Amino acid sequence: MNTKPEKKRGRPSKKNMLQIHGKEEASVKKQPSSLDEILGETLSIYTAKSSEDYRGQLAEMNMTDLQTHAYKVGLVPTPDRKVLTDRLSKEFVKWHSRYGTNVATGQVQTVADLDAKAQKILREGA
Repeated sequence: MNTKPEKKRGRPSKKNMLQIHGKEEASVKKQPSSLDEILGETLSIYTAKSSEDYRGQLAEMNMTDLQTHAYKVGLVPTPDRKVLTDRLSKEFVKWHSRYGTNVATGQVQTVADLDAKAQKILREGA
């Protein structure tokens, strides 16, 4: 009969522990995450360049076309036209903002178009 107590496992050695620092290990350059980015958005389901153009396209569609388009985009089609167009518009803005184009306002501004105060703020970071 063994009277010695069993050895309990202690803390792992520091060599075996991993330290997490919160920084991304990958390079700063954004890697393409979809086939559309690699091919230059040739397979995009959106043909509109701004949210106003897209809303115009949605207004011209009948209910069946809207539901088919929602299915292609990946949304659940609803029988309410207003709810469906709002969801499609939000998805359009979210999709375009993910890939780096500014379509929330419909216009992309350059630094020269901004007022003096905004230009001063932007120059501080450079």
